[in-house]
Amino acid sequence: MKIAPRTSSWIAAFLGWVLLSALTIFVIWGLRDRARLIRDNDNERILNALFTSLRGFDDFGSAIEANPVLAERIAGFAIYGKDLSPVYRWGQSPQSFDEKILDETASRDRFGRYTIPDRHGRRVKFVIHTERMFAPPSLPFNDADSRVRERTQQRNNNSQRNPQRQNNDREVSPFFNALAGSAYFYIDISHPAYWRTNTATAILFPFCELILLALVFYIRHLYLRNREYRDRIEAQKNFVVLGTAASTLAHEIKNPLLSIRLQTGILQKMNGENSGEEISRINEEVDRISALVYRVNDFLRDAAGNRIKVNVYDMLAEVSQRICGRNIIGVDSIRDAVILADADRFRSVFENLIRNALEAGGPPEEIGASIRANAGRSDITISIVDRGKGIGEADLKRVFDPFFTSKSTGTGIGLSISKRFVEAAGGSIELKNRDGGGVEARIIMGSEE
Repeated sequence: MKIAPRTSSWIAAFLGWVLLSALTIFVIWGLRDRARLIRDNDNERILNALFTSLRGFDDFGSAIEANPVLAERIAGFAIYGKDLSPVYRWGQSPQSFDEKILDETASRDRFGRYTIPDRHGRRVKFVIHTERMFAPPSLPFNDADSRVRERTQQRNNNSQRNPQRQNNDREVSPFFNALAGSAYFYIDISHPAYWRTNTATAILFPFCELILLALVFYIRHLYLRNREYRDRIEAQKNFVVLGTAASTLAHEIKNPLLSIRLQTGILQKMNGENSGEEISRINEEVDRISALVYRVNDFLRDAAGNRIKVNVYDMLAEVSQRICGRNIIGVDSIRDAVILADADRFRSVFENLIRNALEAGGPPEEIGASIRANAGRSDITISIVDRGKGIGEADLKRVFDPFFTSKSTGTGIGLSISKRFVEAAGGSIELKNRDGGGVEARIIMGSEE
């Protein structure tokens, strides 16, 4: 089954948008993951800096305030015991620790570190389960306390052999005193870069999606236009071939038609009044074929012709007087409208439109015309109307196609010729049904002073 170009372009556009969206999501996810890794690394770095700064201080708050970097990044610090009550508090930290937040909002690593994002404060709560703080990854949870006791005993033995090491142990003794019997370390850390990345990616994603959507639609539009241009060029090539063939055919048909007409004339003279209806019918068909040949020649010849200044009122009045036997132009029409066009070709346009109005099946006296200037513009509108049966809605889109006709005796070339001549003169033509029945043929042309 062959898929229409517009349908296939929609499918390709959708698939392209999906692939580009997936790429966008991958890039944004990568940016966020990178920001998260930097955030977690900062947490560990700040924790190490805090423990290093603890030397020479009796409490964590003094160590934080003495270090400009820590004072800028840490908003609160606390140590909570087994009963979740605070053993030590400094800055912005809760009065008691709620373990539920670890299960509801926190992300946890295998070393007992919990990270709780705080979007409103643009900070991150960094919680450390002290029972696993120094335990190796392979050490079971229930062996952590025994491991800590072993290290403490080993450190005491080393202190007895090394007095300098004992002094160092005294310097960090506040840390070990606070650590003993504690359950959680709580650090409230500022992470402006992490939240900037999160906010930027949250804004960037829908913006990128809109850009991608617009880009896909634009590429689809270019594809359809390019395909339309290619089809038009191909049609023009075919039209040139068809025009050459039709011109040759029309030229070749003229000679047999002249011969047939000459022979029927001889037969009429020979038989006189007894020539019969058959010869008259032959002449009518010859005339019809001759008219078709001339119309094909009109369609194939240069549409622009020799453009001169033409008075629209005088030409339309002359044509309507000749075809309808009266001037069909309304009395309120302007009489000095002048356009730049080929006179013979525009006369053919008016003839085609008036003949169509006569053949529409309405009363001949209802056929009318008007010429009016368009307010605020430099062009004029020429209208020819009738009260015939009108044009079917499906046929309105095809009335200007070559050789399309809904009449049993029509050639389907008159409106195509009219459209070519009008557009070659810089104007436009359209047909539409009138309220109450009938058709209005409307021509808009630039006016020449």
